[in-house]
Amino acid sequence: MADKVQFRMFLLPEYEQEEIYLNKMAQKGYRLDKVVIPGFYFFTKTEPENMIYKIDFNPQKKDSVEEYHQMFADYGWEYLQDMNEYSYFRKISDGTEEDIYSDNASRIEMIKRILMTKMLPFMILFLCIVIPQFFMALFRDDMGSAGITLLILWTLVLALYVFIFTRCTIGFYRLKKKYDCM
Repeated sequence: MADKVQFRMFLLPEYEQEEIYLNKMAQKGYRLDKVVIPGFYFFTKTEPENMIYKIDFNPQKKDSVEEYHQMFADYGWEYLQDMNEYSYFRKISDGTEEDIYSDNASRIEMIKRILMTKMLPFMILFLCIVIPQFFMALFRDDMGSAGITLLILWTLVLALYVFIFTRCTIGFYRLKKKYDCM
């Protein structure tokens, strides 16, 4: 049973903010047990510790998962779980700057994997379903109460998609710029 449950929303490019959040929770004495979609974090109360959490995006085929986890274990990282194709790792810090990536090119490759695996399908759904449904509701012949309700619903969905897509695009742009400059 978790000692503490918190709800936090992090979008696709906000994995670094999520790592910072988890690191701060460990410093406060809360060790991550698990994360459940849509953003519920379950913690166990412990002594405050200098724990480092890192998140990797690497959709794995079932036959290579153990090799992938072992690669991180060889460098001292404890595998916690996978959620939505993100893998969560942690280890006690020895005081040095520790990361799961050896260079910025690896980070940029991860960003590209996220874009192709997550953002591309998101954009296809937007273009093929949300926009057509919005215009069908907008140009409906009978605009009774059901038609207005449908239009309001699809307007909200459209606004939500635009908000998420814009925030993700800006986030990925900032990450790429950050890692290109380093």
